[in-house]
Parts: sequence; C-alpha cells; structure tokens
Amino acid sequence: MKYLSLSLPNPSPSGSPIPIVPPSGVPTGGLGINEPGQRLFQFGVNLIFAVGVILAVIFIIISGIQMIVSGGDKQKVQAARGRLTYAIIGLLVIAGAFAIVSTVISLLGGNPSFFFNPPSSGFTPGE
Repeated sequence: MKYLSLSLPNPSPSGSPIPIVPPSGVPTGGLGINEPGQRLFQFGVNLIFAVGVILAVIFIIISGIQMIVSGGDKQKVQAARGRLTYAIIGLLVIAGAFAIVSTVISLLGGNPSFFFNPPSSGFTPGE
C-alpha cells in the first residue's frame, strides 16, 4: 500500500460546496476575515516589517556617512564597512522573511496581498 487517499463524491447536483457544520458543543475558532484578531495580527506583522526596513536603511545611511567622515583611517573605514555589510544582510533577511511569510499565507489559502493591504472595514489601531 504505497498511497492512501479518501475521496467522497459531492452529493449536490449543482456541484457547489456543501458547508460542514460542527456538532454542538465543539469549540470553533480561528481568525476570520476582517475580524479584530486578524486585523491586529496583520497590523503587527506590517509594523514589524516596516520598522525593520526603516532601521536597515538608517544603518546603511549612517555607515555611509561614517565612511565619508573617516578621514582615511583604515580602522574607521573597516568598522563602517562591517556595519554596512550587516545592514545589507539584515535587509536581505527581512526581504526573505517577507517572502516566506507571504508564500506560507498563500499556500494556506490566504490572500497573498496580506501585507500592506488594509482590511476593507477601515480598522485603526486603538479601536
């Protein structure tokens, strides 16, 4: 027995999906679309990514300025180069995390434009 699968025929003549209702007393949950928990999670993830990108750009600018004002001191140039390298690596890690989370959300059936796409209900933090 190499493969095992189970398929059930759809008894609906129109072929439309039949909703599955859990029995009474079984807890249900999760984050539905445009519910406060989902919107808060979306806001938090967007905030973390935005702050990470802003900090990486700030560190790139600071290290560039430090290279300019180093006055030819090899030790200062080396320190600024190291800071620049780590800032760029951080930016790449943020972009990679963004891509991984987007991919996982779309594979789980979510909206791939989850990030920076506010819900239609006009949610604002602090509601």
